[in-house]
Amino acid sequence: MTFGDGTDLTAKLLDAARAIGAAVADAHPSLIGPRFNSEVLSDAITGDYLSRQESDLPQQVFATLLDGFPLLIGTLNGPPNGAIIGSQLRRYRNQATICRSWLGTEASNLHMFLIGPPGALIDATWRQFAAEIEADDRVCRKQVWLFDTAPTIGDAREFLERTFVARPWPSEQRTELLDSMANISLPSGWEEALKNQELDFSELVDQLIALEEANFV
Repeated sequence: MTFGDGTDLTAKLLDAARAIGAAVADAHPSLIGPRFNSEVLSDAITGDYLSRQESDLPQQVFATLLDGFPLLIGTLNGPPNGAIIGSQLRRYRNQATICRSWLGTEASNLHMFLIGPPGALIDATWRQFAAEIEADDRVCRKQVWLFDTAPTIGDAREFLERTFVARPWPSEQRTELLDSMANISLPSGWEEALKNQELDFSELVDQLIALEEANFV
């Protein structure tokens, strides 16, 4: 994974992702860099270097691959004020736009997790802002993790369960279920009936009912 600067909350999210069976892999540093893919090529040809204002990009951003999907992780700081949050969100959208330029055909798979400040979960204003951010699909899909004061791995897992990382059941249970299904066999005569292409739907149903009654007796 690639970090602009490390935080415990990001590490907790990634630990929770591993705990539910997600594959966590490194992302290329260019995804959180300040330059578009095309700018690097242009600079190599012209010898010029295009700089970008620091205020245009987030002060802190992370990049990783979860289950092969590119993911940016950032934090939202300060009070739930429209101007403050809007400024931060603009920077993250700018970073996501740069990130997409490096992803090629994978650009549409880009996701972003934004982590709110402590106590945001119990703040109605923060919850409203989070809902508005998640409804905004410009550049990439965004989801906001709000928590109370000291989030646990369980809190992180609860957030992930509503993201693309979610599993319908734990990986261990999934393996057990698949193993048990491998041992299931159809009742006697059912397989032959299902393979009989000469039977129409009604005849197939009648045949299965007759076989079930015969097996029951």
